[in-house]
Amino acid sequence: MIRHVYCKTSDGRVVPESQCNLESKPLAIHPCGDKNCPAHWLAQDWERCNTTCGRGVKKRIVLCLEIINGKIKTRSLAECDIAKKPMEENTCFERPCFKWYTTPWSECTKTCGIGVRMRDVKCYQGKDLVRGCDPLIKPVGKQTCDLQPCPTEPPDDNCQDQVGTNCALAIKVNLCSHWYYSKACCRSCRVPHS
Repeated sequence: MIRHVYCKTSDGRVVPESQCNLESKPLAIHPCGDKNCPAHWLAQDWERCNTTCGRGVKKRIVLCLEIINGKIKTRSLAECDIAKKPMEENTCFERPCFKWYTTPWSECTKTCGIGVRMRDVKCYQGKDLVRGCDPLIKPVGKQTCDLQPCPTEPPDDNCQDQVGTNCALAIKVNLCSHWYYSKACCRSCRVPHS
């Protein structure tokens, strides 16, 4: 005789078996008949896999029982043939887990100074590209790369300020560090100013 045994709350909700007292769990698989039966193993239903995805472990209760005059008697494990005892634990596999995967980092966008390098970050469930991964643990896909400083160009002794550029104003408002004015006003910007 086989029946399903569930762990339920007082309002009838089915909950994990760990919330019930396993010692008082009724038998799901029950030997029937009025014959006498010597001590033998009786395996109950497997519990759910202990993981919601990937590889896990499932367990079941295995009892040593004897039937005398139609009544079931629990016996010590030593009274049953240990070589014939069914497994109490087994591996189980649920659906593949969601997992972030990354490609190797790209080359830095610069050969000197500060640049950026990139990589692809994608979420997979097994071999399928999906959207179920936890964004809080998503690996970064972009980071700065700080290389050796770039060499500076030697000063050009023949440089002249560009005609039409107000270099006096550029010096007055400290624009010589800007790339445009450092070229357009190269002579004026080289002269030390107090």
